[in-house]
Amino acid sequence: MLVQTDSRRRVTLPPSVGVNPGDALELEVLEDGRIILVPVEPIPRHQLWAWTSETKEVITSSLTDPRPSISVKSTKEAAAIAKRWAGED
Repeated sequence: MLVQTDSRRRVTLPPSVGVNPGDALELEVLEDGRIILVPVEPIPRHQLWAWTSETKEVITSSLTDPRPSISVKSTKEAAAIAKRWAGED
């Protein structure tokens, strides 16, 4: 599809590409001059720790953990479980 820039070098994307007003796009200029726009979801800096490959692996493995979930109803129960997980009991 052919699009043209306006006087401010802006390009209007047609609705069919699925980009909505306000969407964040990563812009990459390749060595040969091609431009790639990739829709992205911005992540607040304080949440970046959760987006490492190690964290993703841990989350994925926890979702496939066959052990039953544990409901903790008190601080005392939480402390006992934490000790057990840490191998202190």
